[in-house]
Amino acid sequence: MSIERAVGRLEAGDVFRDWLAGVLWDRLPEPDDEARVYRIEPASHVVCRYEFIDAGISVIGKFFGAPTGAKTRYDANAAMMNEFHLLRSIARWVRVPGALATNSRFHAVLVTEYVPGRTLRELLAAGESLYEPLTGVAHLLRRLHESTQTSCDRERDFAYFHALLDQNGLPAPGRERFGRLLGAWRHSPRICPDAGCVVHGDATPGNYLFDGGTCAVDFEGSRDHAHPIRDLGILASEIKASPGSARAEDYIGHLLWHYSNGEEEFRRNTAQLPFFMALGYLRIARLPWRAAERDWLLGEAEACLAAGPG
Repeated sequence: MSIERAVGRLEAGDVFRDWLAGVLWDRLPEPDDEARVYRIEPASHVVCRYEFIDAGISVIGKFFGAPTGAKTRYDANAAMMNEFHLLRSIARWVRVPGALATNSRFHAVLVTEYVPGRTLRELLAAGESLYEPLTGVAHLLRRLHESTQTSCDRERDFAYFHALLDQNGLPAPGRERFGRLLGAWRHSPRICPDAGCVVHGDATPGNYLFDGGTCAVDFEGSRDHAHPIRDLGILASEIKASPGSARAEDYIGHLLWHYSNGEEEFRRNTAQLPFFMALGYLRIARLPWRAAERDWLLGEAEACLAAGPG
């Protein structure tokens, strides 16, 4: 679960605060308003919320040049600009935080609007019903996928699967079992060459916010020419692997039903889901803070693949 931790204040005269104030010049009644700083963790980069106290305005700063995860070798400026333009484009179809500004001088920071509310992860941890929130997520993903239709590069999904297996460092017997199962899926018509689309790419419960509506955040992992059920499979595996997921099967069925256009498509999406749930389990299993669950996660991934594609 994401946690905000107060880490200080920025006063007028601080170079970064003054740049932020310039970005927000039309919203700040007092240009010298100081900003409280809150660090948001865990995250793959340094991410902070900046609250201008007198104006009561907050923004989010995501510093691509300050990674905190395992991936540290990449073009931070390119990643910053990619997410900035992607958010601006996607905002035509679904609700996302407004992309306000970028600045390569400050560790390649992307500044977006702050969206208050509770995440799907927080609702799940609190034991609250997810039926209404998941309806919102299903409709958001459907709009995103339908609005960005393109061709589907199925081979990229298989390549990503093998990359995740590499990252999990499986011993040879386990890797061979996964290889055989993936081969069966590759030659099965179940993962059919449907139209591809832009996917969220990191469809975890922490990346959907609810404040009376539904908002998707963090599009750094977004991909085009992807299979649409990839987002649903990742989210389904995250729900199943979360504490307090006693109703996970019902929630997953509810998500699929409200995403699908009719019963025939629901059946087709349900048949494709295990492949992408397996991919989701492998994503979780590689995380060091989920090490205690690693064997269970790998077992679930293998079981999902074994359940198809007959």
